[in-house]
Amino acid sequence: MANVSTGGVICCGECSSPIPPEYWNQEANLHCLTCGCRVMVVAFPAIARKPAGMFPDAIELESEASCFYHPQSRATVPCEECGRFLCRLCDLEIDGEHLCPQCFQSGVRTRKLTKLETRRTMYDTIALALAAWPALLIWPAVLTAPASLFIVFRRWRAPGSLVPRTRIRFYLAGLFALAEIAFATFTIWTISQLSGRSGGR
Repeated sequence: MANVSTGGVICCGECSSPIPPEYWNQEANLHCLTCGCRVMVVAFPAIARKPAGMFPDAIELESEASCFYHPQSRATVPCEECGRFLCRLCDLEIDGEHLCPQCFQSGVRTRKLTKLETRRTMYDTIALALAAWPALLIWPAVLTAPASLFIVFRRWRAPGSLVPRTRIRFYLAGLFALAEIAFATFTIWTISQLSGRSGGR
């Protein structure tokens, strides 16, 4: 039996001694080097991968390049836009391209980063507003209810919010719009019937 510590090191379940990587994923059970207990470690390759967002390494040699924003940190990659050296903390990888924070902000501001989504149109909210608000005044619903239904059917599969949420707004918009159309149709039919009767007299 083995345990994984908070630092990502696999330890013996009996004595908590680190188990070296050469003991991992072996077909036969091996013995712990410290307590002799039989251990078997099955580990995914991701355990050896350095997680994203790690603290940058400090400079140890004078010949090493330093980060433009953190002179005490070792540079790992240059910015592909301006050429500044960046540490792991400052490196922003967008669709395979490495950018520094300043070039990233500039790209967002000038909309040069076309593959980066910074905003989305919430069609479900628009459809719900078109169906709900005009109902308070009644007459605008004649125009906005069909528009709301059009958006519901046309944009049903459009990308939604970057934050996951349900399609409840689309459902409510559709129900409100159908109710308003039914009410408007009934009102027009009633008025036509009353005007027909009064005209017959």
